[in-house]
Amino acid sequence: MPGRNRWLPVLWISALMVLLQVIGPEYFRYDARLIEQGQLWRWLTAHLVHANWMHLTLNLAGFALCVGITGVSWTIGQWLWRIVLLSAAISAGFYLWQPAMGWYVGFSGVLFGLYLLAAYATFRQQATISALLALFIIGKIAMEQFSSVNMTTEDLIGVPVMVDAHLYGVSVAILIIAAQILYFYFIEQDRNST
Repeated sequence: MPGRNRWLPVLWISALMVLLQVIGPEYFRYDARLIEQGQLWRWLTAHLVHANWMHLTLNLAGFALCVGITGVSWTIGQWLWRIVLLSAAISAGFYLWQPAMGWYVGFSGVLFGLYLLAAYATFRQQATISALLALFIIGKIAMEQFSSVNMTTEDLIGVPVMVDAHLYGVSVAILIIAAQILYFYFIEQDRNST
């Protein structure tokens, strides 16, 4: 999917986020209590809605920047399976390790995972940019987890930033990359040798 077409999936996904924001984040946000009452869609949709329009705008800009920096050319299906997997895993992290959390909205945890996956996917075409991007993402996660330095956009969006969402997103992305490497090494190499 060369050129302009690589932007079409991102535009469609961004339009979905805007639509859900217009409908109302309260219907889609992560809320463990409501999920336990059967509102299972919140497990995924929480990552597509935002606390306010500034929050949405910043995440959409980050989404566009991901494509702009990496040049990744995934189809809509390739974007969606990654977003669904990252969203489900981040929500699982909340459910398992932060059961007292009231609610959550935002795409940033998914976005951090997407940046890492896109850097890996484009490594052969642009090794330096991909490596620097991966190091920056991992460095930012380490700063958020282990430093007292506040590197979040909390003041801009007006709500606390759940930095653990970033950690969960990157952790899942690392697992996906490891699975892809193992698949290629054990399955594809075996097929090519027969």
